[in-house]
Amino acid sequence: MLKSTLFKSKKTATSKPFKIFYDEWFATLAGTLLPQLRRALSSVSTSPALLTAQVDDMHHHLRSYYETMDLAAVEDVAQCLYPEWRNSLEKPFLWLADLHPYLFTNLLRSFLDDQESEDGDVLDTIQEIRESREFLDERWHVAVAWRSPSKALTTRVDQIECGLRLMVPALAARARHAQLKLVRSVGAEWRRMDGVKVAVEEALAAEMEELVGVVVDANRLRKSVLADILSVTSVYQAALFLEALAEFLVGFRDDKLLKEFDKCKMDINR
Repeated sequence: MLKSTLFKSKKTATSKPFKIFYDEWFATLAGTLLPQLRRALSSVSTSPALLTAQVDDMHHHLRSYYETMDLAAVEDVAQCLYPEWRNSLEKPFLWLADLHPYLFTNLLRSFLDDQESEDGDVLDTIQEIRESREFLDERWHVAVAWRSPSKALTTRVDQIECGLRLMVPALAARARHAQLKLVRSVGAEWRRMDGVKVAVEEALAAEMEELVGVVVDANRLRKSVLADILSVTSVYQAALFLEALAEFLVGFRDDKLLKEFDKCKMDINR
């Protein structure tokens, strides 16, 4: 494709398309890490130490994804900003190459909102759990993980969202500005006809570094939000949050859901 050709830098001998990495990364997430986390959360014998290790593994897996994307952007920013290999269900959720960081805070808010909506039933629920012989200590901690979240947690969520309200528009503006300069530069040279290829390459070289920087900074923001959330949640809260995030990502590749989504799109477009 023209856009991929324009944005592509010189490949190294060991490089591979980001799509291939993503497929392998996704297979590990869906086939190994998520099932392990689910088993730990549902087990009556999983120790907090083991659950902490699995939370760390999931967090490391997410970080490795963004770090590899940074390298892929340097090599060929088009495969990140214009991912033709993403399916129709994934694309509406993309912002500067991947999930919008607001998705992380909105997901976290969903746990807090669920807790608030069920406040009237908290005492009854706790009593029922206490009376059930099925719940040992670890299951108890999982079941009540989001009951009465700490003030530090709710305050930190407010701070994260405040930061996002400042940083997200700034990053979006940088991306628009870089693309606008590129289009103007290429358009101006295209009319001259002579030396078009050289002019396009020069215009690209001037703006590609900024576009790569935007992707890297967007990934840095996503990693920061995840790290902030995990730093202020308990191991049980973090495990439930990461389980929900992983399930959301895996849902993008659900064949039945994707077919229903595509069918809905066709109906709308008629």
